[in-house]
Amino acid sequence: MRAVVLREALVAARRPALVGAAIVGAALLALFPLAWGVRGIPTLGGISLYDQQFRLEWILALVLLPWTAARVMATERADDFVGLSALTAIQPSRLLLARLLATAIALVAVIAGALPVVISAQQMSAVAASRLVADQVALLTFALPAAIITVWWMQLTTDRLLGWLGAAATTVIVVTLARLSVATMNQAAIALATISVGAAAILLAKADVWWRYLSERRA
Repeated sequence: MRAVVLREALVAARRPALVGAAIVGAALLALFPLAWGVRGIPTLGGISLYDQQFRLEWILALVLLPWTAARVMATERADDFVGLSALTAIQPSRLLLARLLATAIALVAVIAGALPVVISAQQMSAVAASRLVADQVALLTFALPAAIITVWWMQLTTDRLLGWLGAAATTVIVVTLARLSVATMNQAAIALATISVGAAAILLAKADVWWRYLSERRA
């Protein structure tokens, strides 16, 4: 299992999109205080620079994480995925679990790339360190549902663009619904992570049935 996870992680690490997404996210967050100063956007009175930047960080996560996941994960789907399972003598569910883990780790790396910028905003806004830790842990937790949603879409569609668009739309919808159901985005992230584990369990349970044999067209 470790070899499969390593293989999936190496595939993700070699994709230029991984580094590109981390750079874009960190750069846009860094430009925010440069553009608006230490007080942030004037029209958002009473909200600190850190709070404004944290909102931007969530917006960037909603945009970048599904795209990054779709770009960095291994491309085997449908019959190619069945062939990979046969070649490696590993059950499709275990291959898919490795893909989920590797994709989630890649998304964590994208979020973590902006931590120096976020810490700088926290220091400028004199926000408690405990608040910073709680916010970033919640955001890092969001990498799991983002990865699971995107892997679901990418495995069940034959077109990468369609998979990404479906994953992006689904992510926005579930985040919106979760946020309307709880008091804070941190709570929404934890709730989504919990629910996504169930979604992943369903996908893994079905994987050995859906990708056990080649399609009739190929067979």
